[in-house]
Amino acid sequence: MQHPLLPLLGLFIGGIITGYHMDIPLLISLPVSLGFLAGLFLSVLRGNRRYALSFLILSVVALGIFNIGLSMTPAPPERGVTPFLDGKQLTIEGIVRSSPEVWPHKTDLIVDIERIIDGKRYVTVTDRVLLSVGLTDRTFRYGDYIRARTRLRKPHNFNNPGGFDYRRFLSFRGIALRGSVNNPTDIITIRQNCGTVFRASLERYRTKIRTLILDSASFPENRILQALILGEKRGIPRDIIDTFNMTGISHILAISGLHVGIIAFLCVLVIKGILKTSVYLLLRYNITTVSLVCAALPIIGYALIAGLRISTIRATIMICSFLVAVIIGRERDLLNTLAFAALAILAVSPASLFDVSFQLSFVAVAAILIVTPALQALLPRGTITDTKALHRFVTFICVTLSATLGTAPLIAYYFNRISTMTILSNSLIIPIIGFVVLPLGLVAAVLLPLSAMAASLLITIVSPCIGVSIAILEYLAGCPFSSFSVATPSLAGMFLYYGALFLAVKLIHAHRVHYAIAFALTVISLVGLFTFHHWEATHPGKLKMTVIDVGQGSSTLVRFPRGHTMLIDGGGFYGGYFDVGRHVVAPYLWHERIKGIDVVVLTHPQQDHLAGLVFILKNFPVAEVWSNGEESLSHAYKEFTGVMAERDIPHRIVNTDTPEGIIDGAVVRIIHPPPSGPEFDTNNNSVVVKISYRHIDFLLSGDIEGQAEQFLLATNNDLHSTMLLAPHHGAYTPVTPSFIEAVGPRVIACSCGRYNCFGFPRPELLDLCRTMGIRILRTDTMGALSFSTDGTVVRYACTVPDS
Repeated sequence: MQHPLLPLLGLFIGGIITGYHMDIPLLISLPVSLGFLAGLFLSVLRGNRRYALSFLILSVVALGIFNIGLSMTPAPPERGVTPFLDGKQLTIEGIVRSSPEVWPHKTDLIVDIERIIDGKRYVTVTDRVLLSVGLTDRTFRYGDYIRARTRLRKPHNFNNPGGFDYRRFLSFRGIALRGSVNNPTDIITIRQNCGTVFRASLERYRTKIRTLILDSASFPENRILQALILGEKRGIPRDIIDTFNMTGISHILAISGLHVGIIAFLCVLVIKGILKTSVYLLLRYNITTVSLVCAALPIIGYALIAGLRISTIRATIMICSFLVAVIIGRERDLLNTLAFAALAILAVSPASLFDVSFQLSFVAVAAILIVTPALQALLPRGTITDTKALHRFVTFICVTLSATLGTAPLIAYYFNRISTMTILSNSLIIPIIGFVVLPLGLVAAVLLPLSAMAASLLITIVSPCIGVSIAILEYLAGCPFSSFSVATPSLAGMFLYYGALFLAVKLIHAHRVHYAIAFALTVISLVGLFTFHHWEATHPGKLKMTVIDVGQGSSTLVRFPRGHTMLIDGGGFYGGYFDVGRHVVAPYLWHERIKGIDVVVLTHPQQDHLAGLVFILKNFPVAEVWSNGEESLSHAYKEFTGVMAERDIPHRIVNTDTPEGIIDGAVVRIIHPPPSGPEFDTNNNSVVVKISYRHIDFLLSGDIEGQAEQFLLATNNDLHSTMLLAPHHGAYTPVTPSFIEAVGPRVIACSCGRYNCFGFPRPELLDLCRTMGIRILRTDTMGALSFSTDGTVVRYACTVPDS
């Protein structure tokens, strides 16, 4: 077999995926794995190749299942903190086990808890928590032994289809719980340097480098250099990250195989140049081999300076594998080398398979190895051999195009954006960042212990290079059609795309009829699947409504029978540190293949309904915006109106005088607020929308409270609805029983956040629903709530049905 490790890698990945989705206990996967390995050993001893092959396949799959199960196994309950979680604050003590992640508004600490203080007794425990510390003047370091008073909770997700599994992400890092400390007096450092001597020394060195970068370069150039050298990109402004994303060069901000490969290439080049100056060395040693061996030291040094993060370790293993392959004369079998590197990484860290940086790195390298020769074969004979400079340029373009083709589906799947500037931006920026900024920055880091002045001078020199790069990317991002948003591709579509790409390569190398037929059928299937998905998204045939899980806030998507869409509110958190529109609402819309919104409705300008709409207005075509006309002094509202003006989105003020509209056969009526009358506060002035489709009615009530409920009871005779979106996230007023009785819903949907401080939905509301026989559905425990009706029967479902 030409590449024997590729099928083994496929089997191991299959085992990891199986174990991930089936969550097989270790008590089952361990003995099964040992049994298959024993069978493999006995088959080899007896020389039975058929049985040996079968047991080899089963062993590799079983080991994959066992490995991922080991990564997902939490601490035993009798030793963990979980038995002490009862909603009250705990005093915990533990060691900061990694370099703190510093955000503009908080510092995240990964703490290995060693004991908790329960009253007057100390209880020894073993657990790992993510502790978020609010703004404070204190600086935390690896190895600090801290004491903190916090309320620990199990991490939870925004449970929407296609949403990010934050809980599983933390579990892969061994984190079972998380907590926050908002009062600086609730956390103290008892003692320092409790970690390993080596890691503590490394972190002190990294701190000096961090200080050097921040002091010697201006903002935001220093933040980008910090990401390149130390692997810390938390401080990069959001608009700059968006610029890098829009131009298809965001990979440069995260240390990956590209960075380590550049360092390896430059080191080999420099070491080889030095060795060539000695005739003795040229005659006595193979300088290529010596150069490759010596290059491993700077690569490992870069990994250390970058903090030994898992992504950096993965990149180091991959590049070192390629160096070893060249040293032992296996450079013609680089696909096998890539498979070996992937197996080594997944054996140590199987959770890496689900890390987007791992997937992008290995798919990019695989695409370069497979697709680049095919692209070069398409060039006219002699094109890439005229001159050495032209040869290198054309090869660079082919490599970049190959990586772009290989990673495009993954980028669309995870980031929902495709850049048309990828090749141009990479051609312009990688020579600057990769071959000037990165190596000189690392030289500065190495020089720091010897000469702080020389190190500072180098940082000062590279800072303008970063500024030039940012300016180039901002210009490219501002060009028309520099990038565009795309819906989340299906797994079947991605499979067909990669199949078509592979068959195209085979067809270029070998003009066989069966390759041509297979390629044509694959492309036809891909086009057919795309057409089906488009038709399904634009012609649902039913009225569908989803109350999106946005935490303590509200956002509801309505899809009408012939594809028109209405988004009512966009959720949002106070403080503005987490963009619900970017991270929750938009991913759900892309997952549902929503490419544009016909009507955006802002029920009232409060943060938990408004903030998420800003990102939606910026990144989705919106035909018009409805609101009650009430204004706000908040930053989010200014952004909201600014985007409307910038993108020339019509703004319609709606109230009870607004004529009812008919969208795809559904009647849309505004039944509150009145154009004039009682003076309502912001909540009671909410826009209330009633949507009727044949015999089914939905009443979406915003944040109205008792005053507005009383007004609706007195002035509206047509409140009856099949489904009611609970007023004010499940609040309860003296008028609420009469209001719900007038609406007479079969189902009440409550959009609220888990552990919210308001106690929504109120116990009184829950008791009332039980008494009246009304089914209540909650986003905090059930995730996104979906309703679908043909106008006669309404069906509902939730993302977390077991809750």
